[in-house]
Amino acid sequence: MAETDIETIRASYAALNNGDMQGALFALHRDAVWRESAEFPDGDRFEGRAAIEKLLEGFLEQWDLFHQEVESTVAKGNRVLVTIQMTAVGNESRAEVNAHYAHVWTMRDGLGVEVDAYYDPEKALRALES
Repeated sequence: MAETDIETIRASYAALNNGDMQGALFALHRDAVWRESAEFPDGDRFEGRAAIEKLLEGFLEQWDLFHQEVESTVAKGNRVLVTIQMTAVGNESRAEVNAHYAHVWTMRDGLGVEVDAYYDPEKALRALES
């Protein structure tokens, strides 16, 4: 795993925090697959940047304030586990949300070809190690 791959992943989260959707998607291969955890609303499989963009836009529309903090990364082979702390405030409800979750990225040629989302970071770690 190249250190530049981890930097690319971190830059994607930073771009999303800044409202830069295209900057966030830049880290993904055009045919990337995103598998959202079945434990999340709208948990499903999304194929290609356009579908992933639509997923992210729909998710972000719910929040007045949204921020993801990458807490840690663990690389194994061509995969990277990213643990994330999210803080957000709902548009209509004004409810404050603090969530801890994880993504496992599979990288190829400097781009994410698969992203698997996990509600439980421990499950993500087990998936990384399997």
